Amino acid sequence: MKKFLAFLLALLLVFTLAACGNGTPEPEAPAVATPTPAPQETPAEEPGDDTPEGPFNIPVIIKATDSDYWQILASGALAFAAENADLVNVTILGPPSEIDIDQQVTILENAIATGPDAIVIASTSSVATVPAIEQAMNMGIPVITLDNRVETDNFTSFLATDHGLASGLAAERMYETWQAEGIDPSGQSVMVISSVAGTAVNTARTNGFINRMRELVPDINVLETQYADNDIARAMDIALGSISANADLIGIFGDNNHMGVGIALAIEEMNRPDIVTFAFDANIEQVNAIRAGWLNGIVVQDPFGMGFNGVDFAVRTILGETVTWEVVVPTTLVTTANIDDADIQEMLSYHLPS
Repeated sequence: MKKFLAFLLALLLVFTLAACGNGTPEPEAPAVATPTPAPQETPAEEPGDDTPEGPFNIPVIIKATDSDYWQILASGALAFAAENADLVNVTILGPPSEIDIDQQVTILENAIATGPDAIVIASTSSVATVPAIEQAMNMGIPVITLDNRVETDNFTSFLATDHGLASGLAAERMYETWQAEGIDPSGQSVMVISSVAGTAVNTARTNGFINRMRELVPDINVLETQYADNDIARAMDIALGSISANADLIGIFGDNNHMGVGIALAIEEMNRPDIVTFAFDANIEQVNAIRAGWLNGIVVQDPFGMGFNGVDFAVRTILGETVTWEVVVPTTLVTTANIDDADIQEMLSYHLPS
């Protein structure tokens, strides 16, 4: 009987343990975090994806179509276009003469109305074109100004000669020429024949020459500046009249190539090579006058480079690049002493007919 009871107790224990094992939940496996998908990044845009594509339409507005100087500047602009035909179309615009200020303003306004990608302009007036230039800039049209400073800072870039400094170099060479010829300038007279009154360029050239001359010869007599409306014949008449009326006139400065030609013609007609003469800019008539002894020298700018770089700056601005706000374009003084030098001849080749 005891054995039977022991057997029943053992059997009961087995069933109890089995029941407990089946009713106990298994331990949960450690939770594993499901990784959150990384946000998909927008592919970076390749450089130049938003860069405007040419060809860009850029009018180049010169001061006058009757001047060799401005034709050279235009040729520089067209040379850039020829080298970069996929980037730019250049149109040359301008009034017949530098005195046609209102006409240049109208040309600028009409150019803006066509919606160009940029504008390059050598403004005849420092004031008259300002409203239109500011309008273009406010419309998002970059404006590159050349040669003449306009009375606003609302432009993209300005490339020009330091006209005052360059004219001062002409005054220095005139003084050196007097010294070499044994002429005492004290108490003697000099004068400037200017093409147009009231523009920043002409004012800077006139004042640059006069101020430097007065520094060199404090007691020199500077005659009143005469204006020739950018006309060669008028410049010649002024020079003839001034030479006749002033026996002590020993020097004349002309502030552009038309004035230089007119002065040289007067010196030749009166056979007065003793009067020292200098002018600004270059053309074939002035070069011939230097060789003949009717003109002592000319201040030569780089209009070809100015036109070329002006369009280059315009294109670079359209493409989103930053360009220099103000660039001084170098000048060279050409005289009988260096006119046949190889580098001078190469520079003059841009100014003279081939």
